[in-house]
Amino acid sequence: MKEETQKLEHLKEDNPFLLPEGYMEGLTSRIMSHLPDQAYTTDAPEKVTMMDHIRPWLYLAAVFAGLGLFINLLVDGGKAEGNAAEDSLWVQTTIPPEAFSAIQEVWEKEDAEYLEYIETQYVSYILAEEIDNYE
Repeated sequence: MKEETQKLEHLKEDNPFLLPEGYMEGLTSRIMSHLPDQAYTTDAPEKVTMMDHIRPWLYLAAVFAGLGLFINLLVDGGKAEGNAAEDSLWVQTTIPPEAFSAIQEVWEKEDAEYLEYIETQYVSYILAEEIDNYE
């Protein structure tokens, strides 16, 4: 280890980064000789027209219109509303008033049964709490 530090001691005194003789003289002229001769001109900025302001909004509107048409095509299956095919799965039916009243009676009966079930569950829950409190 001591031997290595002795080898490195002589490097502290010398600057390892040396430039060749005469490098800095004429550096500017050499750099300028590599640059193009034409001067860069700054042109006046281009005038922004009204169409340049509107164009992104037109593109956005076109995208939404295209998406709307695509979704309409997917939902309708390419058929117009008035031209329903006979083999379609969508069947429109009308319920006669007699059947509707019968269905309504069944719903009311089921609602009454459900309410009775809920009341029974609630009463048993309350009674179970009361019994637990007395014990």
